[in-house]
Amino acid sequence: MKVRNEPYSGADGKSPDGRKEHLASEALMERARELAERGRYTVAPNPLVGAVISYGDKPVGEGFHVRAGESHAEIHALANAGTASRGATMHVTLEPCNHYGRTPPCTDAVLRAGISKVVTGHLDPNPRMRGHSVDVLRKGGVQVEVADGIAFERQNEQFFHCMRTGRPFVHLKLALTLDGRIAAAGGDSKWITGEAARHRAHLLRAEAGAVLIGAGTARSDDPLLIPRDLPDEPPQVTRVVLDPHLTVPLDGRLVGTAADSPVILFVDSNVPEEQARKYEARGVEVVRTDSSSDGLTLDGVLVALSKRGVRGVLVEGGGETASRFLKNGLVDKLTFFYAPKLLGAEGIPGVGPLGLERVADAGRYEISAVEQLGEDLAVTLYPKNYQKEEDVHRPG
Repeated sequence: MKVRNEPYSGADGKSPDGRKEHLASEALMERARELAERGRYTVAPNPLVGAVISYGDKPVGEGFHVRAGESHAEIHALANAGTASRGATMHVTLEPCNHYGRTPPCTDAVLRAGISKVVTGHLDPNPRMRGHSVDVLRKGGVQVEVADGIAFERQNEQFFHCMRTGRPFVHLKLALTLDGRIAAAGGDSKWITGEAARHRAHLLRAEAGAVLIGAGTARSDDPLLIPRDLPDEPPQVTRVVLDPHLTVPLDGRLVGTAADSPVILFVDSNVPEEQARKYEARGVEVVRTDSSSDGLTLDGVLVALSKRGVRGVLVEGGGETASRFLKNGLVDKLTFFYAPKLLGAEGIPGVGPLGLERVADAGRYEISAVEQLGEDLAVTLYPKNYQKEEDVHRPG
């Protein structure tokens, strides 16, 4: 990553001293990025943030944001450095906050600690925040540099996407046989993939912070949709069901655990109030939304989730739900877990009809990663029209 000068204090990368400072800054920022990764499965809906405090190239304190509502990365790093913070440099992956939310402003803590210079990986994507903290710090006498933010935006793809579009980042996950089936003809799907792939799916739930399924899956599988057996306590995950006619079983596991972890049922506006109250009495939120001949309006569902603080949604199916998100161009990322099994044409397909008559009309995707998990294969993809990495950073 290249550090932009705003100003760059003489570290032009040409002189021996400037080149040394430049390389040291790159290494410290990379360390901050690595620290931020430690919060990937605990921090939702907040962004991943890491911070390193140093004298020259010697770190004296570091930290990362663990969980929404708890101290931010900068505060952990300052506490770790103690009095060594005075006159030091802080490298932090995202612009420090300057407002009161669930925690006090990080800019106040940076100024009180006597930090002399801040290098931030990316400005806050929130239009109300973008660059404001930089102004606050500079007015307080702190030198501030803003790095080339491509790597940090990719690291926080769902946070940046939600800030810019007003809807959550949609990650479609499917567990498939080699011939693209998610269940046998009779509906049995336990288990298509092995333990390692299922563990990764639990991590993806924790990362997204919300899981969405259709009513058919809720009725047939009676899923819990809560991430389990993870090394760290995951965030509270919002469980979402597209249920136009309000058919999720009242005695099922979703309704039965609504008091412990949020459950939102999106229903057609014509569902009777008396029917909805039975679910609401058990702690379920019932949200009425517009419908079309194709079902509930997905744009409306996503906007409603964003208003409730959801920034990432893991869509787990089934096939009809997956195809509706794909047809509407609302999938931002895909992860397919392929098991070395065949179920044949009578099996239930992972993606329902897409209404395509020509191969030329097929959606196209770029493979981002391929990984073997036990006997299974995990393939991560992005839509071809997804923003190219070189275009991601928007200089402020």
